[in-house]
Amino acid sequence: MTITHVQFLTLPVADHARARDFYVGKLGFEALVDRRTPEGGRFVLVAPKGAKTGVVLTDQPVTGAGGGPQHFQLQSTDLDADVAALRAAGVEVADPQVRPWGRATSFRDVDGHTLGLLEPSDFGAVPR
Repeated sequence: MTITHVQFLTLPVADHARARDFYVGKLGFEALVDRRTPEGGRFVLVAPKGAKTGVVLTDQPVTGAGGGPQHFQLQSTDLDADVAALRAAGVEVADPQVRPWGRATSFRDVDGHTLGLLEPSDFGAVPR
């Protein structure tokens, strides 16, 4: 296998501008791509600065199991600072909880997708 990383995750959104504003304006992601697709939709790719993995915000149908809101996890180096910044930006964030793998919290984006935020402990670090 020559797989090096996850390229992107796809999240269905109701309004590209609103979703883009949330990820770029509130989470501090970079807007990497924003183009029309041949099918008439938009391909909007956002990602944390310097990340190899991005999030595609799509208004096209997403096939697969579930079909409802998605969940994904973001990693933090300073959970308390990130929670404070999110709350200052008007995002409702659950109080951080101590877990065996680190301190974690969660919040929802403007389309109802749950985003986890984890400051991992040494035990919770993902082996490479």
